[in-house]
Amino acid sequence: MKKITADYHLHSDVSPDCKTPMEESCEAALQKGLTELVFTEHLELFSDDFKRYPVEYMQRYFDNLTRCREKFAGKLTLKAGVEMGQGQVDREWEKTILDLFPFDFVIGSVHKMDNVDMGKMAFADEAEAQRIVQQNLAYLWELVDTCDFDSLGHVDLVKRYAANHGLRVDLAEYPQQLTPILRRLAERGKALEINTSGIRQSPKEALPSVKILRMFKEAGGRYLTVGSDAHLAKDVGADFDTAREMALEAGFRHIALYEKRKPILICIDE
Repeated sequence: MKKITADYHLHSDVSPDCKTPMEESCEAALQKGLTELVFTEHLELFSDDFKRYPVEYMQRYFDNLTRCREKFAGKLTLKAGVEMGQGQVDREWEKTILDLFPFDFVIGSVHKMDNVDMGKMAFADEAEAQRIVQQNLAYLWELVDTCDFDSLGHVDLVKRYAANHGLRVDLAEYPQQLTPILRRLAERGKALEINTSGIRQSPKEALPSVKILRMFKEAGGRYLTVGSDAHLAKDVGADFDTAREMALEAGFRHIALYEKRKPILICIDE
């Protein structure tokens, strides 16, 4: 069986929500037989000049990355990446950061709406969950339609936070809004991410589901990326066999790796 050996979504202690040193995750990756990592540190964007991550934040990331590239040379390929949160709300800063640094790979994600993290939103009941879902779909559309990124991260992240409150959310049940998002993603030659973090968290399934992967394929989607979204070394490369099975079930025979923001297709079929 052809295994997936590249983790295209993980974080180190550069990200505000992670305490794991980059070196520790690199060591774990080697122990698990991985060959390539992309540390995609959070870079959240806010509307109304609410807050901006400083340039020094990303410089620290590249300093750490350079040190790890030297330490693990010949053992592990380390690409440069970033996870841009809701880039459409501050396109000026999005462009500034992407122009300043030599990224190989950029994830576009929605974590916040109206500057509030989804994890802090009140999923009080089904009606409130529906309101949040509709707002989330609107944010996803604008991101996919306008932002500069390579892969759309955890498209149905909202289901994680709904599940934390005992509520079920399935974006596949909103085809009128989701299908145009996936079609636009395909039209722009962007990838859709299989994020395995949901398997070990409250949804107990990957982000997104196989159903949404199929919708992306039917919409003309060509590229998939796979990431653990690990914030702990033990989670690096977690559940990648499941991600591979999902991709194959949805009709994909390749995943995409990136170099200087150009996709490279890697066969995952037998």
